[in-house]
Amino acid sequence: MLAEPNMAAQPATTTQDTQANANQPAFQREKHIQYFKRNLQMLPEPYTSQDTFRMTLGLFSLGGLELLGVLEESISEANRAAWVEWIYSQQRIPSKDSPSEDDDALYGFGGPFSGLAFQENTNVQQNLGCECDSHTTPFDTAHITMTYTALLSLIMLGDDLSRVAKEPILRSLKKLQQPNGCFIPCITDYEPDMRFVYCASAVSYILNDWSGVNKPALLNFIRESQTYEHGFAQSPRHEAHGGTTYCAIASLGLMGGEAFADQKTMVKKEDETESAYEERRARAGFVDLEGTRRWCLQRQTTGFQGRTNKPTDTCYSFWIGGAIAAMGSFDLVNFECNRGFLMETQHKTFGGFGKWVDTYPDVLHSYMGIASLALMGEPGIRPLEPLLNISKRMEERLYNETVFWKK
Repeated sequence: MLAEPNMAAQPATTTQDTQANANQPAFQREKHIQYFKRNLQMLPEPYTSQDTFRMTLGLFSLGGLELLGVLEESISEANRAAWVEWIYSQQRIPSKDSPSEDDDALYGFGGPFSGLAFQENTNVQQNLGCECDSHTTPFDTAHITMTYTALLSLIMLGDDLSRVAKEPILRSLKKLQQPNGCFIPCITDYEPDMRFVYCASAVSYILNDWSGVNKPALLNFIRESQTYEHGFAQSPRHEAHGGTTYCAIASLGLMGGEAFADQKTMVKKEDETESAYEERRARAGFVDLEGTRRWCLQRQTTGFQGRTNKPTDTCYSFWIGGAIAAMGSFDLVNFECNRGFLMETQHKTFGGFGKWVDTYPDVLHSYMGIASLALMGEPGIRPLEPLLNISKRMEERLYNETVFWKK
């Protein structure tokens, strides 16, 4: 269903590609599998400061195993069921005693150690998550990124999302959207930028309901964040950046239809009034689509850099590569150079990918390296849907097995 903006087919492996790959270091598939499995069991000490983001770190490991085609065989059915329950235990839902839509609580999924107890699964139908009453502290709040990553993790673990508190989440999205159309991540953090625009768009798409988003305001924010270089910044009047360019383009792709249109190439239709033409232009997300495509392609050195005159970095092989794929132009990427860079940043002993060559791996860059290889059709990796950043298999599961999409 996301095929409209993502026009480029998955690349086929050619004889030339095979010969080029033979001249590069081998893809350490088995070591990467072991790397993600270890991180699901225990994270290294440097991750301590990121423990409140455990939901997102878990997604990277689950997603890595899914793309490598070993998710179910790597995680027992009992562990998958237990992790589903843990994720739901991090869902903030309205209290039965204070269900008012006007309360200050924020609903969705959060991180651990916020003062909310883990609820054992005594009754699946009743165990919806942690209740938020009128006395909930600001620290017992949901977070828009954790909500996005929790939903994807639940899908990967085989859940049908039937216990997701959809309506409270949609009400909370309205609270998080700012007057300029941007989103903040939670009520205790005023950090409005494009990352949270993407999270709000992805959550709305997964829930198959955009009623929590003011789309005209959101589109205006995205357009105003396109810079003179034609990439997208975190917010208006900032520098174009690879990660936020992906977030902007993927958000437009998830909205679909006229949101993915280009103002620069838009022409007035015969018999269309001036006001109707301007209204149609206002629904277009791109100021200059071709300029954005060119800026993204210019970020490739061997792999990709995130900003002009910055070093090449593993994660941008997906952030920029995914944006290019969403624009239907991934065939313009130099696969051999990008793959060659990634083969150098993979760790030959531990598995995983580092940020740069000769650096230790981390779970974010490891997942992004695998995701970029998936876009290039690397053997042993499942095809990727770039707009949601999940495998094609999980995209089909979203449509066919979750309560918000299946017929």
